[in-house]
Order: sequence, then C-alpha cells, then structure tokens
Amino acid sequence: MSEYLDAIIYIDRHQAKVFHVSATDEVKLVFEHTSAQRQHHRADHEDSTEHAVDDEFLHRIVGSLDHTGHTLIAGPGNSKFELQTYMARHKPDLAARISGVDTLDDSRDSSIVAMARQFFRKRGHRHTTSPEPSFRHNDEPFKS
Repeated sequence: MSEYLDAIIYIDRHQAKVFHVSATDEVKLVFEHTSAQRQHHRADHEDSTEHAVDDEFLHRIVGSLDHTGHTLIAGPGNSKFELQTYMARHKPDLAARISGVDTLDDSRDSSIVAMARQFFRKRGHRHTTSPEPSFRHNDEPFKS
C-alpha cells in the first residue's frame, strides 16, 4: 500500500502532470507528459481529430495512479472532463475515488500543489497546516 493517499491530476491539451500527496503533505511528481510527446501519439492515430485528448494519453495518466485515497482532476478547458469520462469507462474503481474536478489555468507545479493541499485540507483529508509549499522535481518527496 502506498504512503501517498491522494492525487491531483493537472491536464490540458498540451500536457498532464500527476502528483501524489501524503497525509503529512509530502508531495511527489509521479507523471509528466508534454505536448511534444503527445504529438507522437496523435500521429499514430487515424482519427486524431475526434477527441482533443487521445485514449493512449489518458491510459498513461491513469496508469500512473498508485494511491489509495481521493483524486482531484484540475486544468483549463475540457480535457479534465475527458479524463473523468475515460476513467468512468475504463477504470470505474478509480473513477469512484474522484473527489472533484476543478478549473486551474496555472500549470506551474507550485500552483497545482497548492490547489491539492487546499482542496484535501478542506475536505478533511489533511492533518497538518503548513506554509506555502516549496517544490522539488525528483523522486524524493518533500515536506514544507
């Protein structure tokens, strides 16, 4: 069982990021996929115009979820709803743990992490109150 209880997924037409969040507010970036990588996937699909976000991209995002708790999906536009629909169709067990789908226009890691901490604290999933987060881009979790 993972020590990371909750997750936030940031998704837009160009990128996706998944962060796992522990009960002590440790945060770890576990998945990042950019538009340059997505263009390769889109070129492989005959019908790349049908959906703004292709299923292979969504499959990779969902595959990075290794947590036991709640999930928040955030981002601008409709990509977040496409991910929610994909999860409901293909991973109903994970879809059942979606606690919220919210708009976030700022794709900076610090903004995503701050939104996750605020969201999960308000919902009673967090046991600590800490100052603004600092963020590191490696596999080592951090505490703020």
